[in-house]
Amino acid sequence: MGGSGNVPVKGIVAVVGAVLLLVIAFTAPFSGDSQAETASQDAMVEADAVSGDGAAVPAARVGTTSPPEPQPTISIPQPAPGAKPVQAVVISVDGGCETEDGTIRTFLDTAKQVQGRFTFFMSGLCLLPDAQRMQYRPPGKLPGTSDVGFATAELVDSRIRVFSDMWREGHEVGTHFLGHFCGGGGVDTWSTEDWRSEIAQAKGFLDQWAANNPQVTDTSLTLPFDSSVFVGDRTPCLEGQRPAMWDAFAAEGFRYEASDPGTLVWPKKVAGGRLWQFPLPALKLGGTDMWVLSMDYNLLVNQTGGKTEVAPDECAQVEQQNYDTFMGALEGVYNGNRAPLFLGTHLNSWACGAYITSLERFIRDAKAKYPDIMFVSNRDLADWLDSMDPATLKSLQKLEAQRY
Repeated sequence: MGGSGNVPVKGIVAVVGAVLLLVIAFTAPFSGDSQAETASQDAMVEADAVSGDGAAVPAARVGTTSPPEPQPTISIPQPAPGAKPVQAVVISVDGGCETEDGTIRTFLDTAKQVQGRFTFFMSGLCLLPDAQRMQYRPPGKLPGTSDVGFATAELVDSRIRVFSDMWREGHEVGTHFLGHFCGGGGVDTWSTEDWRSEIAQAKGFLDQWAANNPQVTDTSLTLPFDSSVFVGDRTPCLEGQRPAMWDAFAAEGFRYEASDPGTLVWPKKVAGGRLWQFPLPALKLGGTDMWVLSMDYNLLVNQTGGKTEVAPDECAQVEQQNYDTFMGALEGVYNGNRAPLFLGTHLNSWACGAYITSLERFIRDAKAKYPDIMFVSNRDLADWLDSMDPATLKSLQKLEAQRY
């Protein structure tokens, strides 16, 4: 199938239905307060003070590195005249915080096998323990409210270590914001000022993680980056009023936005040219004529009706169908318009872990079958597109959406 960039009516129903049912997709284990609005790291770390009895009081420990440590470099070749560009595959993780099972660490190991770089959209409350929950002031909600809970204090140590490895191995850390409020009264009602408040708090909880976690006793433990690395996002459930949130993201210095459904086309800029739009495309669900957004939750809705626990034989079917979906999409763009392939995941253990194992299997097999493809982060992609010859980029953007 080729030519038209329109998704079939049946596919539109599948895509829209999945988006509407995407209520609380991130379920990585959180468990769960100061009244001040988040302050910058510079405001938090002061010179030694003097206590009432004249004794010196040590300064608060700095838990982040400013400016961030340099990451390993990457070079994505620019398209030669008349030649097809490199096939980029962009994998992003919503949540991005380590679990008790070490899921993120295993995923980083998979990336090493293909020399890949992924994007991890951090859910910022995974570094704010429940005892500190009242620090969070969500727009339109009571202080200390969150639909995904707060951090289990015992997990923060391992999360900081994995975030450190993540950064030093070249992966991107973006933001998935904080309270993950979807549906009525959630982020879809937020103003530009509300989004900027959420971003400021997300940055503060990252930069102040050490002050908020005195139970982490290893004083040498420091993130090799700070919140200045946030240059892109994905909103909860892909929701939010676009003009309001785009204005906030551009004002905060973001370079791209990754919260829209789309098709297999070359990215363009939105918000008056201020932000790259990196959408989750609709892919043909393996063995069917349905087109479903390339996010694990949307696949789940169409495969199991949203059930996260199914029988082992159904788990195996889900895994194979996911794998076929990803490989079919890659084959389509690789042999077609070479549009970047965006895949999203929460790395949740739904359906016996089928959504994790199928993605990891795809990553390894895709690199083996197409050695010249590159697994890159959203930030890497933005750098590549910004440095591309404008005429070349414009010609790629004119190509029709890939069908297969």
